[in-house]
Formats: sequence, C-alpha cells, structure tokens
Amino acid sequence: MIPASGRLPRALATALGIGTGLALPAALVPATRPTAVVVISVLATVAPAVGALRHRAVGLLPWVVVTGMLVGWTLSITFGTRWPGFGERAQDAGTVFGLGLALYLFTRHVRSLPTDRRTRERAVWGRRADLAVLVVLFGLAAAQVVTTAHAPDAPPSAFWAPIDVMLVALVLRLLFSRAGLTTSLRLFIAACVAAAVYDAVASSSGLRLQPLHAPVSMVWALAMALVVLAALHPSMTTAFSSATLRRLRPESGRVLGLVALAPVPLALALLPAPGRLPLIVHVAAGTAVSALAIVRGAQALLSSEGHAARDPLTGLANRRGLQIAFDQLLVDARPGDAEVGRVALLDLDDFKAVNDTHGHETGDLLLCAVGERLSAAVGGDGTVARSGGDEFVLVLRPGAPSVQQLLSTAFGSPVQLAGLARRSVPVRCSAGWVPLSPASELPLALADADIALYASKGAHRGAATEFAPQQREAVLGQLGLGEDLRRLVAGDPAVGSLFLLFQPLVDMRTRAVLGCEALVRWQHPTRGLLGPDTFLPVAELQGQGAAVDTWVLDRACAVAATWAEQGLERTVSVNLGRSSMIDPGLSVRVRRALRSTGLPPGRLHLEITEHDQLPAEAGVAQLHELAELGVRVSLDDFGTGYTSLAYLHRYPVSMLKLDRSVTGHDTSAELISGITSLAGALGIEVLAEGVECEAQHARLVSFGIDAGQGWLYGQPVPADQLPAASSPRR
Repeated sequence: MIPASGRLPRALATALGIGTGLALPAALVPATRPTAVVVISVLATVAPAVGALRHRAVGLLPWVVVTGMLVGWTLSITFGTRWPGFGERAQDAGTVFGLGLALYLFTRHVRSLPTDRRTRERAVWGRRADLAVLVVLFGLAAAQVVTTAHAPDAPPSAFWAPIDVMLVALVLRLLFSRAGLTTSLRLFIAACVAAAVYDAVASSSGLRLQPLHAPVSMVWALAMALVVLAALHPSMTTAFSSATLRRLRPESGRVLGLVALAPVPLALALLPAPGRLPLIVHVAAGTAVSALAIVRGAQALLSSEGHAARDPLTGLANRRGLQIAFDQLLVDARPGDAEVGRVALLDLDDFKAVNDTHGHETGDLLLCAVGERLSAAVGGDGTVARSGGDEFVLVLRPGAPSVQQLLSTAFGSPVQLAGLARRSVPVRCSAGWVPLSPASELPLALADADIALYASKGAHRGAATEFAPQQREAVLGQLGLGEDLRRLVAGDPAVGSLFLLFQPLVDMRTRAVLGCEALVRWQHPTRGLLGPDTFLPVAELQGQGAAVDTWVLDRACAVAATWAEQGLERTVSVNLGRSSMIDPGLSVRVRRALRSTGLPPGRLHLEITEHDQLPAEAGVAQLHELAELGVRVSLDDFGTGYTSLAYLHRYPVSMLKLDRSVTGHDTSAELISGITSLAGALGIEVLAEGVECEAQHARLVSFGIDAGQGWLYGQPVPADQLPAASSPRR
C-alpha cells in the first residue's frame, strides 16, 4: 500500500506523463500545435519538482537550475511573438541559467577527477589531441559567429546558429565519452540536442522567437517531452552526481567522443550563406580535425596495447610484458655468449602481515612503492614486472648489478606510507635468480628461480639465492612434506600420525613438578620421527597451523584432565602458532576443549611466541576473554623476539619463559636481574628454559627465578612415563 504522503506525487507524475503523451501528438497538427507547444513547455517546467517529490531526491540544485532555465524559455516561447522584447529577455534569462548549469557540471566533474598520477601520464597525449580538436572547432565557430554578426545581410540572430552547432557537438561528446550516465541524464542530453537544433534553425531563419504554429516548433515540443521523461525517471536523483559524470569509457572507447565533433566544420559550412566563412576555411578545419582524430585513435591503440602489457596497480610490466622483455633480451644477445642475462623472482617477506594489520589499501600502496624502488634500482639495466600478489620479476641484462646489490639499493631504507600515519615501514625481500643462456625459456627459468626463492626463504630471508640443481630435490621434498601434512590433517593414516610428548616444568627451589609442556611429534612412515621445527613452519605456510594446534590442544587437555582425576596438581602448556593467534575462533576452540575434557581453566597455560609477523591486535581480545575464565598465558622464548615489552602490555601474560639464549652461563647477571625485577614489578612469574646442569640451576635460583624447564629436570616423554608425584601449586 502506498502511504498517503506518496500518493499525491505519484498522481502528479502520472498526470504529467499522460499530459505529455497527449500534447506531443497534438503538436504535429497545425491547428492544435500552438496550444500543445505551450502545454508541453509548462509540463516540462514543473516536471523537475514533481520528479523530486516522487523519488525523494536529494542534491536538487542542478534541477532547480534546470527549472529556472525552462521557466525563462517557456515564457519566451509563450509570449515572445506578442511581446518580442519581453520574450528575448526571458530567453536570455533562461540561457543564463543554462550556462550556469553547464558551469556547475563542469566544476563537479573537475573536482571529482581521479588523482592517479600514472593514469594521467598514460593519457596525456590523448587529452592533448582532444584539446587541440576543441581549440580548432571553437576557433572556427567563434570566427563564424563574429563574421555572421557583422555581415550586413545576415539576420540579427543568425550569429546564434554556430553557437548552437558547437553546443550540440559538445553535449554529444559528453554522451559518447562517459560510461556511467543514467537514463535520466541521457534523456536530458537528448532534450538539449533537440532544443539546440530548434534554436539553430530558428536563428538561421532570422526570427529566433518563432511563431507557435511554425513547423520547427515540433522540434521544441519533442525537446520538452524529453525533459519530462528525464525528470520523472527514477534515476533523476543521481543524474548530475559526480560519480555519474566521472566514469569515462576506456581509452579506446573515448575516441568515439570525436565522432560528435568531426561533423562540426560541415555543419557550419551548411548554415545560411550570409556571414559564412569561406569554404576553404571549413575544409582546412575539417582536415585538421580528421588528422587529430587519426592521432587520437593511434594514441588510444598504443595505450590499449600498453595496458595489455602493464600491471594496472603498479604500472610495471605484467606477465605479457615480462614475456616481451624476456624475448627481447634473447634477441639482443650476441652470438657465442654463454650467459645473456638473469631472471630474478622476488617475494616480499611478511607482506601478509601488512595486509592483516593495516588493510589491503595500505598493502596496495606498499606494492606501488616497492615497484617504484625496484624500477629506480634497475634503471636501464633491465625490466621490472609484477607477476601477481607480492611477487616481482626482474629481467636483467648482462652487466646489471647483482640481485643482492639491487635488493640492498631498493630496500636499504624504510618505505614511508601515508596509510600508516607517516610511519616508516622496513621492507625485506627475498629473491631467487637464475642465469640465462640463449636457449633459456621463460617458464623454465621462472620455475628454477622460484625454487631458489623457496631456498632463500627457508635459509635466510632478505637474501638473494642463485639456483642450484640440488635445491630442486630439497624443495620437492618440502612440497612432498606439505602434501603429506594436508593428508595428515584430513585424517589419512597412510602418512603416519601425530603424538604428544610432555616435558616437566618444575619449581626451582623444591624441584616439584608444577606442570608439563605438550610437545607435538610426527611419526612419518618414510621420513621417520619429525620434530615440530620440521613440519610446523610448513603447516603455517599452508594455513594448517591452527588445525595442528587444535589437535594438540584437545589431546593435551584430555591428558591433563586425567591428571586432575588422579589428584595431581599439574598444569599443561600448549603452544599457539601464528595461525591460531589470528584465528577469530581461538576462544571458541579453547572453551570447547575445556568443556569436552572437563579440565578446569586454571590448569591450562597457552604459550604465545614473540613474532615479527603477528598483527598488533591478533588474539588480544580472545586471550583476555580466556584469562578472565582462568586460563593462564605464558610468553615463550622471551628475549629472542621483536616486541617483548609491547607483548607484556598487550596480552594478559602471567609467566615469562626465558629463552635458553638468556639463561646460559654467558648471559650477564645484570640482564637476568633486570628481567626478573621487571617481571616482579608486573606481578609476572619467570621460568627459565634450557636448564641442563646443576651449576646453571644454582645460578638461576640465585636470581629468584620461579620455575625451570630443561633436560636437568626431565626430557620430553609420553604422558605415561612422567613421574607420578607432584607437590601442590604455590
């Protein structure tokens, strides 16, 4: 049901539509033409207001200007023959409103132009050609206006005809060159074309205010009918918005905009003879426009070909451009050269962390900045391409700097990004490269470079590694391990099984077992026993890390629940990898494990590791929620990470686990004392890892460290081999 407040606008819109439908055919009949033209002009004048009410439009200023323009022209059409002076002034007033509308639209369009520097540079010559065409045609039209106005035998209003011709061309050019024009705006443009044709014919005849019964008035009636349709169409609400006006057609499609301008010299030449320029002037202008149109078309073709070989985000070569550069490198090679260049594959380290932390828009800005730095570093010694994501490819000529030198040049200083509140972002990039011979093929070269890149990431990130055949075996082995890991997570028994070992955590003074850390192992059918350092990094890279952590969590909680049933006051510690920390379902998984096993939350410790890839807010809300439940959080490997103090502030840490590099004999007493003092001030317990001898134990006890872990107290063993006795937790 239509609300009462909407019935009147709908009724008015219906009445306008019916009235226009009846008046337009009546304008074809000479006897009813005067009345029909006046009626349809009045209907067009009120149509914008009715359309705004009907569709509840906002931003009505353009339609208000349109209404003012139509009021002036309607008064001119209606009363111009009876009171010529009044009619001309009303017509001029309507024209002023029309020029105001054009200025408003132009201003909105200019303010909304995209600011992409690369786009502007690629289209600069095409826009110059467009501008040159407009200059030629405006000059021709202006010259004809002047000569017509001063011709003694020309009608007084004939100088308006060239202006109308030019306006028609410009309006049609807008129609052809824009891709997002609404139906309402297209109808309004058609109305403007019809009105300009009417004015050109009337001005050429010498009587600009034509009698209502004149046949040319049918053109005016058609223009007003189109205005009514434009104002009543639902898209009138966005007809004049910047978003509508700014959407250009593709570069090749914008050449169609010249179609509307090309006939202008001919149209001007066909105007009545008085005051018309010599024919040779029109021919010269038409020739110039044709030549510029050919230049514009050639530029559009070259631009399209360039876009086909360019990455739209960074402006670097894409895969097609990469193949072109590679082929050219082989063509330029001198006969007899054993090495004709190099191909390097680059991958940004930790780029995913930038996207996760700061958003994809900032990630795009970083990719553009990296592309610019690589292009500056390579210079004329090769080609830089973006193959996708955060991967870049360098095709380097002989004599180009080494790949490692290029990395140092490009990423020796941090990148400044506006999206990061003017923070400097250090960028690290790993690379693999392969020398090229005259018989090299791009797909094979990229495959070898990819293997070298994989080896570089595994050995030392931020370095460039040359391909060696033995790397292929190592990489294929890792890929095979990854495939086995996927099958393992899916539950395939043919690839072995995971199991847990438990290493005791003891009170440093009494050596009583306080709890155990759950350590996962993989018994592989062909590779034997695999430690976590072998397969957990692969799991993280494949996105399987959270699944492995969930398996460990469930099994460890089940074992700890049996300890509780036996009356043992032991806790169980479970490590969380990066995938688990960024998983929004972390809290749900932990609660489910506690609920299914019946383990009290206070018996579970979750160990997190300082990590340079971890987003700032990863796991913060979930760990605070679990801490309120009673689950404790330990900061593992303290002293080897990247943001120790930030972690202490961010997470509800209740225990610091000092890495073995901090608890060794060669660590200064001041450092250990400072850490324990800091922990004591924060109310955080301290556990020393890697305790292997009595002397080390005694030294750490002297610093007041609460707990210890290491082979001195017990190696990792299955749960059933742990000592049965335990003292109550302090």
